[in-house]
Amino acid sequence: MFWTFVEATPALGGSVQIDGKRGHHLARVLRVRPGERGVAVYAGREYELEVVTVEGARIDARVLADRPAGGEPPTAVRLLQAVLPNPDFDAVLEGGTAVGIQHFVAVQAARSIGRPPAGRRTRWEAIVESAAEQSHRGRIPSVTEPMTLSSALDQVGDSRLLALDPAASLPLGQAIDESAAYTIAVGPEGGWTDDELALFRARGAVAVSLGPRILRARLAPIVAAAILVQRP
Repeated sequence: MFWTFVEATPALGGSVQIDGKRGHHLARVLRVRPGERGVAVYAGREYELEVVTVEGARIDARVLADRPAGGEPPTAVRLLQAVLPNPDFDAVLEGGTAVGIQHFVAVQAARSIGRPPAGRRTRWEAIVESAAEQSHRGRIPSVTEPMTLSSALDQVGDSRLLALDPAASLPLGQAIDESAAYTIAVGPEGGWTDDELALFRARGAVAVSLGPRILRARLAPIVAAAILVQRP
């Protein structure tokens, strides 16, 4: 069963056309054929489809049923991720989408080695969309252009802010409360600087750790997010 996203509300009992890059992926990469079934997601709902025709890179399908999207965790997680070298940052986007992160905020931290070129966000958006399809998400996560830590913290809103710091004495699991939304901040391989940690404290962040082992910067946010989305 294929899984994709569409940009308009499919009509129950009607038809839907999927073309462009999504149609190309279904027709040329997944090679879907008439009679196959799949799901199209739009605005928090899943629409069950049956493929009627495949012409070039366009799929025509019949809408059989709809239901609320079920691929989202009840806990909303935003990740403030310090920019990493391209392969590592791409891995964070892919893995973070799979575990349920809703928003990725790229932070140009003081110790960030990566310097994404202009337009990199387009690639990042393609990565999260592909990962959302593969993991059967109910939405495509958002991704920002790289920004300063101060600007990133302005996006936290009323979510509970947790700053990952290997030196922190409080385990992440013990910082989880009844909050409906969390923001987890993960630094680069060299960690956050003292000035950045001071800025976190000034914004009310709770410093947390993932235990005595030191994880790579591309793995730590995936582990942290997985813990947060699975809270009771």
